[in-house]
Amino acid sequence: MEQGVDMWVFYSRLKGDPALELMFNTDTRNEVLMAITKDRTYAFACSGDAPGFRASGLYTEVIETASCPDVCGRDAVCGQDAVCGQDAVCGDIMEEFARLYKSMEVNKLALNISSEDTRCDGLSVGLYRKLETALGAAEMARVKTGSFPMLEELRAVKTPSEIGIMRECSRITTDIYDALYQQVRVGMSETDVGDIMMAELRKRGLGTALSDPNEYPLILLVKGGMSHRKPNPNNICLPGDMLVIDFSVRCNGYTSDIARTMYFLKPDEEHAPQPVRDCADAAVRAVGEVLRVIRPGMKGYEVDAVGRQSILDSGYPDIPHSVGHQVGLEVHDGGTTLGKDRTRRTCRGVLRKNEVYALEPTVLQPGGLPCAIIEDNVLLVDGGCELISRRQTALIEIPYRTGGAGTSGGAGTSEP
Repeated sequence: MEQGVDMWVFYSRLKGDPALELMFNTDTRNEVLMAITKDRTYAFACSGDAPGFRASGLYTEVIETASCPDVCGRDAVCGQDAVCGQDAVCGDIMEEFARLYKSMEVNKLALNISSEDTRCDGLSVGLYRKLETALGAAEMARVKTGSFPMLEELRAVKTPSEIGIMRECSRITTDIYDALYQQVRVGMSETDVGDIMMAELRKRGLGTALSDPNEYPLILLVKGGMSHRKPNPNNICLPGDMLVIDFSVRCNGYTSDIARTMYFLKPDEEHAPQPVRDCADAAVRAVGEVLRVIRPGMKGYEVDAVGRQSILDSGYPDIPHSVGHQVGLEVHDGGTTLGKDRTRRTCRGVLRKNEVYALEPTVLQPGGLPCAIIEDNVLLVDGGCELISRRQTALIEIPYRTGGAGTSGGAGTSEP
């Protein structure tokens, strides 16, 4: 096993460990423990969960316990309050696990504990203490190690099937943007725009990637402020306004993260004013500069420096956030960050082939001045990257219309 680990333990309840979804395609609410050794995989689960784990075919052996004590809130008889639904004497996962552990020679035990990445920090203090009690404090001190190096790589480096799903996520996201450009018009509020996008998601049987599936995307009229906030029904799209949308789709467990910037043309305008176009062009140019240089082997801060300098060279303020981040099971999926802080381990991380990144060097200005967020998703390949979203290459100009459907300028939305 990687890193010289003899056993890797996943111990969770109440859907507390995000690694369960990645490794075992489960996020059970009940208390459950999975143990991976060099050649076997074990699941310790209550009688309510055990049949499903057996049916999955993922485990060499499923060890069934009578119930799940901590979820039902007692260590004696579960009764009808038990989540597993069993009216039986509670078994003890720790007793069964300790028996297995003592039958093996374990010199290095990997646990999902991390001080830097929440996605690799799924073991709660309470469950850690149960493990420590079962094995003994001295034994735990002798064998424990963090699983971060293994788990972070498994999460970040995508398999061909994961890449296929993420391509589909990006395709669906840009298709919904294209549908929006045909429908959005002056007189709509930020929430009206959100309703269009949510309706397009429902047509496809999908939801957004952040929080509840019914949560709106980030929809920001520049005049209403560019902070992370909910769409405001009192913010109305008027001719001459800029609108920024940051939108993520969840499909088959994976996500996209794509942002677009548009402008509502006035009745007498063929194009947006030059300051508005210059702002969007600066963001497009910065994304292009990152696309040109990003490749496996670079460090996160090295990529950040390219996009950040491009924005500064265009005469706009320094970016207040990172130039990019990994995308996968979550919109912000941990691992290497394309940020400038060299003291942070995530920014010093080395990029690897088959990682997926969202690139978003942005123009953010105060006081209602033009702002632009243009964000696209890329897959790292040998020697460079490959776009998996259709790139925005110019400001989206929405023709003046006050009702019904119409045609959209849609500039720059169709580049493969």
